Amino acid sequence: MENMMQGNKIRRVAATRMNERSSRSHTIFRIILESKDANQKDGPVHISYLNLMDLAGSERVSLTKAAGERLKEGANINKSLSVLGNVIRQLSEGKEFISYRDSKLTRLLSQALGGNAKSLIIGNVTLAAEETRSTPEFAQSTKTDVKNKPKVNILSATEEHFKDIRT
Repeated sequence: MENMMQGNKIRRVAATRMNERSSRSHTIFRIILESKDANQKDGPVHISYLNLMDLAGSERVSLTKAAGERLKEGANINKSLSVLGNVIRQLSEGKEFISYRDSKLTRLLSQALGGNAKSLIIGNVTLAAEETRSTPEFAQSTKTDVKNKPKVNILSATEEHFKDIRT
């Protein structure tokens, strides 16, 4: 919990015309869980990843009146959300090549999006802004279009010495 609070302190937040505390970046907190049978010294290691994310919302410059640094941040937010949407579309269309490398966000989430995960999306919405409409639409399309096939991740004891390379 201490790590999460420390990360929240360095999170980029700034005022825009639409929001006094607008997220200026996405936040991902990744927890890697490893477990193995305590009675088996050389037994297999089970690995799980838990990604907790808060994605900054897309922005319309005409509404936020962003300029300078806020404008650049908004453009970066919109670009990464667009790439995420493209990856989800490619997955839903069954494309052979998925462009995970087009953004840091999609690279980090490739396991969660690409099939070896159980995913849950919680969308925060407000009735105060019409732009909120895209949040449930995004969540619904992701739920409908992305079909994952989770499997248990197990490393044999001989592979365990590579664990620093996995992350």
